[in-house]
Amino acid sequence: MQKDEFEFMLSKISHEIRNPVTLINSFLQMMATKYPQVEQFDYWEDIQENMEFLIDLLNELSKYNNAFRLNQERIDMNTYLESVANSMRPTLTYLNITLNYESSSNLPSMEVDKVKLREAILNIVRNASEAIDEKGIISIGAQKQQGQLLLTITDNGCGIPEEYLPTLFDPFVTHKKEGTGLGLPIAKQVIEAHGGSICVSSRLGQGSSFQISLPLTTD
Repeated sequence: MQKDEFEFMLSKISHEIRNPVTLINSFLQMMATKYPQVEQFDYWEDIQENMEFLIDLLNELSKYNNAFRLNQERIDMNTYLESVANSMRPTLTYLNITLNYESSSNLPSMEVDKVKLREAILNIVRNASEAIDEKGIISIGAQKQQGQLLLTITDNGCGIPEEYLPTLFDPFVTHKKEGTGLGLPIAKQVIEAHGGSICVSSRLGQGSSFQISLPLTTD
């Protein structure tokens, strides 16, 4: 199956599923409001958790299918990337993870979709945070090099088994107990939509490093 056929099929399936899921979720909320005692049912929390997962999955599918549709504008990358890092820091601090951000001072203004690029970076950082069992460090570096903006996101987590690396960006492939398997594929889709690329290097027990390369779009 070709990539565009696969994405069309996912779009059609998610569209058909979303309406009944939304309806069922509404019925569950109405039921809990009218009959509060149902919340004491042994499996009520399991039902709610699975419903939340299904809604999250549909939302992730929508993001995946729309990753190539960019709404670009020219922004100052120094200010933008620092803002993205600052927005993530409180949550990571709560998880006992230190986030370091360093960049060269000559980052250019670029044409990017600031919402989707932020989502891509957040997905990679979230993946890094989940690989850290104890107090850890995530570092984001940005520099201009040979017509490219290079972003590097590294962590000192558990690392990724070598056999997982070839399928790391494939949709629905996940080795976590919870997760949709779409976070890193979405990041890859967004980065490639900007004309860029992403790769990863990792060793067990020594953390991982994601390298993002975006072509400069200066005037």
